[in-house]
Amino acid sequence: MDELAERLGRVCTFMEDGELAEAAREAGAQDLVAAILAALRAGEPTSHFALERWLDSLDDRMAAAGFGVVTRDTKSYQPLPGAGGGRHMTHRWTCPAAHPCERVASTELQPEAPMCAMTDRPFVYGPARL
Repeated sequence: MDELAERLGRVCTFMEDGELAEAAREAGAQDLVAAILAALRAGEPTSHFALERWLDSLDDRMAAAGFGVVTRDTKSYQPLPGAGGGRHMTHRWTCPAAHPCERVASTELQPEAPMCAMTDRPFVYGPARL
């Protein structure tokens, strides 16, 4: 999974938990959250650079307000070079955003598509690497 998808997955999780909107308001970062969500809901890909810049700025504002970094894990796992291939491919519910996050849901555990907290659209059925 690429880093941008992982970061968007963290934003989606915080949105789903209902934690991000209030914290972003307190940190003066609601404009960044709005820009990220608008880009993902537009259906047209926004440049990776723009999304990464917004996510970096969101982390900076949240950290400055005492919330810590929200789009990056404080522990970062880096696989050894050459050890990253061979991941199993299966079909799952996947993120519907133009820049999908890494979140997937099992169709066996969730027969109905879950809703994406960032796009307000249902997840889509498709291939996912595990």
